Amino acid sequence: MDNNSPLGMNQQPGGMPPVPPQRPTTPPPPPPPEITLRTMQSDMQDLKQSGGAGSAPKPFTPPELKSDLRQSMTPPPMPKMPQGSLGEPRPAMPAGSAAPKIEAEAPKGGNWKKIVLWGGILIVIVAAGVAGYLFVYPALFPQVPPAPPAPVVTPVQTPTPAPSPMPAAPVTAPATTTATSTEATATTTLSATTPAPAPAHVSLLASVANTIPLTISPLDLVTLKAALQTEAQKLGATDTLTEVTLHDANDQMLTAGNVMSAILPDLTAGTVTNLFNADMTTALYKDANGVWPVYILQLSTTASQVAAQPTVTGLESSPNLANLFISAPGAAAATAFKSGTVNGTATRYMPYTTTGASLNIAWSGTKLVISTSYNGVKKVLSDLK
Repeated sequence: MDNNSPLGMNQQPGGMPPVPPQRPTTPPPPPPPEITLRTMQSDMQDLKQSGGAGSAPKPFTPPELKSDLRQSMTPPPMPKMPQGSLGEPRPAMPAGSAAPKIEAEAPKGGNWKKIVLWGGILIVIVAAGVAGYLFVYPALFPQVPPAPPAPVVTPVQTPTPAPSPMPAAPVTAPATTTATSTEATATTTLSATTPAPAPAHVSLLASVANTIPLTISPLDLVTLKAALQTEAQKLGATDTLTEVTLHDANDQMLTAGNVMSAILPDLTAGTVTNLFNADMTTALYKDANGVWPVYILQLSTTASQVAAQPTVTGLESSPNLANLFISAPGAAAATAFKSGTVNGTATRYMPYTTTGASLNIAWSGTKLVISTSYNGVKKVLSDLK
């Protein structure tokens, strides 16, 4: 190369390396606006600087939001209309092409499944309820049939036969006695039940020396003893039985229940009535030692000796046994009743300190004999019907 030739454009003298061409520089973007935060301290400084007028708020909009606001405010371009859309007829459909079919959307199968499911559940619940009402409930709570009404029983009234007239007895001057007994009197409580009229008296003795009617009114122990004592004074021969029939003020026969309960208050009239006939036989036996009452009762057809024996045995412990005598028998000569026999008949007896006084109780068949002397029970047992 010729050293005299001028230097190339990109060459530097003195063998310096070429300098690359400089590119145009782009100016830097402006700095972003200063963003400050308001605080209480900054507000106080502004108030001092402005003399109390306060600082006006400074709006700030970031650059990114400015570009977005410009784009949102620019209306979108109008769509281009295809050719032939304004007043021009639409091109005809090519021959042979079918019009598009618009098919209705078929209902989804899930709804039917839910309907069938809930319907089946409802049917099962109803069937279970019916089965429980018809089968389970009756088995757990069976109905108890009501008790049948009690039958109405109409009692049959049997006419009571009129009492037959009493047999005629020897006429004796009635004795009106107002004797006063020296023994202690007993208070008698009579049964409140009015017994039926007593039937005609039938004596349980085969033979007696005499029969005397006595009126006992009122019926109590004092009146009864006084009447018997009066008749005892009239008796003559010894070893004889005299029957006395006891009547009330209306000439009605006194029943066994009322007479025995008046003598022994611990023996009720109802108990006697349930075991023995209403008609009883009362007699006075006279011997050399005095006059001794005898009481004879007939067992009723509805009772038995076995049923009556507890009541008879209970008499042995009665505190009123002295009432059976018409005069004081003295003290008991034994601590308890003894067993014996009279003419082959078993007896239970209690001796007393008064001569001839002995309480004897004996059964002769269906007849109960209560005698206040040993000689008297021997006489009666041999003279019963």
